[in-house]
Amino acid sequence: MILAVNTAEETLQLVLARGGPVGRDGRDGRDGRNELILEIFEESCAGRMNEVMAPAVAAMLARASGKVAAVACVRGPGSFTGVRLGLAFATGLCLARQLPMAGLDYLPLLAARGFAESGGVAGANRADGADSCAEVHVITHSRTAKVYHQGFVRCGQESAPVPLEPPRDLTVQAAREIILSSAGEKAVTVLGSGLRRNPEAFAGLTGATLLPIENPTPEVLVQAALAATFDGPPVAALYLRGSDAEENLAKIAAGRGLTEEEALERMERAMR
Repeated sequence: MILAVNTAEETLQLVLARGGPVGRDGRDGRDGRNELILEIFEESCAGRMNEVMAPAVAAMLARASGKVAAVACVRGPGSFTGVRLGLAFATGLCLARQLPMAGLDYLPLLAARGFAESGGVAGANRADGADSCAEVHVITHSRTAKVYHQGFVRCGQESAPVPLEPPRDLTVQAAREIILSSAGEKAVTVLGSGLRRNPEAFAGLTGATLLPIENPTPEVLVQAALAATFDGPPVAALYLRGSDAEENLAKIAAGRGLTEEEALERMERAMR
């Protein structure tokens, strides 16, 4: 069995499924049976994931009729606290049970659901006979007036989505301009927590379809886990910016009677 963990945003997602990993030697550990989701746990528990996650996983594994072969965990981008909690829990579980671990990038998981729920491609082929193309833009909350953004394109029903650019931390205005530059030329779908957190900024996106989707489906999580390369632990977090504490270190240090240099020195000593 394989356990998939997502703690990137406000909803904790845990999925236990039949199947196995691709190991460090590159060999596929699946047993040849149809992959099947055995159990799903989903709960909106922002601020409480640390107390909810371990008991939920323990209960799932106690009910399972087999042993976990690997753990796949979303590595970001997302909430700093959430990503750290998920990776720390998955790493501890894998080290304790000597299991392989894989990291999953969050924005492609949401894009996969976006293509599935928007029809995948523009409705009909172009008049010149070429396949029409569709774009999905994922925008998730980063901080006030900023979002994590990544666009994906898919041409034809059988093609796989292709990233248009690496994931980036952008202002809402920059993300809006990127989306508007494609809307009207292609079928454009936009989804993610950035829509809810910035409703005015993304209102009136002419030519784009906005979907109120903020989590990947359990099926998408499992598909990504089964296709992942299990070469951890450890798995590096995908951070696109410094944490709020890092970026406001001078102000935080001053509030404690320290200079920024003194605060950095204390941090370095603590990490040694």
